[in-house]
Amino acid sequence: MNVTPLQSIASLLIRRVFKWVILCVVAISGLQAWLNYRAIEHNFNMTVNDVAHAHLPLLSVAIWDIEPQTIQKQIKLILKNTSIAYVVIRANTGQEFIGGDASRTPNGEHIMFDIPSPIDAAKPVGTAEFVVDRSMLKNELWRSLIIVVLGVLVLSIFIFLAVAAILRRDLERPMRQLADFVKNLQANKISTRLELELEPGHVYNEIDLVVDGFHTMQSSIEKHIANQDALVSERTRQLETAMQTLKQLSITDGLTGCYNRLLFNERMPAEIQRAVRYGRDLCVVFCDIDFFKNVNDQYGHAVGDKVLVSFAQSLEKELRAEVDWVVRYGGEEFMIILPETGLKAAIDAATRIREQVELMAISLADGYSLHITASFGVAELRAGDTVETLVHRADQWLYFSKSHGRNQVQPRDDRDDRDDRDDRNDQRIVPEIHPATLSEL
Repeated sequence: MNVTPLQSIASLLIRRVFKWVILCVVAISGLQAWLNYRAIEHNFNMTVNDVAHAHLPLLSVAIWDIEPQTIQKQIKLILKNTSIAYVVIRANTGQEFIGGDASRTPNGEHIMFDIPSPIDAAKPVGTAEFVVDRSMLKNELWRSLIIVVLGVLVLSIFIFLAVAAILRRDLERPMRQLADFVKNLQANKISTRLELELEPGHVYNEIDLVVDGFHTMQSSIEKHIANQDALVSERTRQLETAMQTLKQLSITDGLTGCYNRLLFNERMPAEIQRAVRYGRDLCVVFCDIDFFKNVNDQYGHAVGDKVLVSFAQSLEKELRAEVDWVVRYGGEEFMIILPETGLKAAIDAATRIREQVELMAISLADGYSLHITASFGVAELRAGDTVETLVHRADQWLYFSKSHGRNQVQPRDDRDDRDDRDDRNDQRIVPEIHPATLSEL
C-alpha cells in the first residue's frame, strides 16, 4: 500500500509566501531602482547646471578683464565637483584654458555652455566645455540600488519569518494536534473530547470551526451508538422473549398447556439425580382417561380435546405450584411427577385427583354433560432406578388399575410394592377388557 508523504500546510504556505516575497523583492527593487535612477540622473544634471551657472558670470568677468589666473582659479573650483572630469574655457580672442584629467574625456559626456558678456548678455565672450564623467552616476546608481535591495530584502525576510512563525503557531500546531487526536482515537474512546492547546490571546477561527464540527460529529456518533445499543438491547430482549416462547412451545403441549414428552426426557433424569443425592422421596403417577377412544368416536375430536383440557386442569388443581409438574405423555396418558413425596402421599394425591375427575362434568353443545373417569398407577423411586424402570413400574400399576375395573388408583395403600405379590401381579396375564359404553362412564 502506497503511503502519500505528509506535507505540512504551514510549510506549503511558507514556501508559497517565500515565492511571493522574492517576487515582491524583485518588483519593488526594480521599481525603486528605476525611480532612484531618474532621481539621481536629475540631480546629476541639476548639479552640473548649477555649477555652470554659478561660475559662468565669474568666468565672463575674468575673460573680459583678461585675467588668466582668475580663469584658472575658477576652473579649479569647477573641478571640485567630482562629476566634472575635464574643463575647457575658450575665449573669443583665441585663448584656451584647460583643467582636469584628460584620460577621462573619451568616456565622458561633453556639455557646452556660452559665457555671456558682462556688458551684453546676448553676446558671448567665449564658451565653457564641461566633460561630465557618467561613471560617477552609475556608481551612485549601483550604490543606491544595493541599499534599496538590502532594505527590501531585510524587510521581506523579517515579514517572511514573522509569517512562518505565525503559521506554525496558529495553524501547524493546532492541525498537528487535531491529526494526532484523530489518528489515536479508538472506537471505545469515541466520547473523549478534543481539546487543543492554544496560545494565549487566541481568537475564534476556522480551526475552532473544525473542532466544533468534530464535537458535533462525536455527539452524533454517541447518540447513534446509544440508539444502536438501545435497539440492540431491545432486539436482544425480543429475541430472548422469542427464544423463551419457542422454548416454552417446544416443551409445552399445545392443547393442554402441560409439559410434553420432550421436557420429561430432559428433566426427569435430573429429578432422579437430585432425589438420590439428597436422599429425598420421589414418586410418579401414570394416569389414563378411561374409554377416551369412545369419546372421540361418538362426539368427535373437538369434544375429545375439551375432555383432555378439562382433565389436565383437574390435575393441576391438586398439585403444588413450582414443585409438582404434569406431562402429557401421549394421547390421553398423563404423567405426574411429585418430588419430595412418599408413596402414601402420592397415592393420596392420586386418589383426590381421581375423585375430582369423577365429579367433573363437561358441557356438550346439546346441553348435556359428559362425565369421565381415569385410572392411576403410582410408583416410588427405588435404589438403582432409572427413568425407564420408574416409568415402567408406574405403567405396570396403571395397567393393573385398568385391568381391574378402571377408575381406581393402584397400589391402594403405602404397602411396599417391591414384594413378591406385586411382582406376580406385574407379570400375570390380564384378560382382555372390552370398552364400556358411554352410559357406563
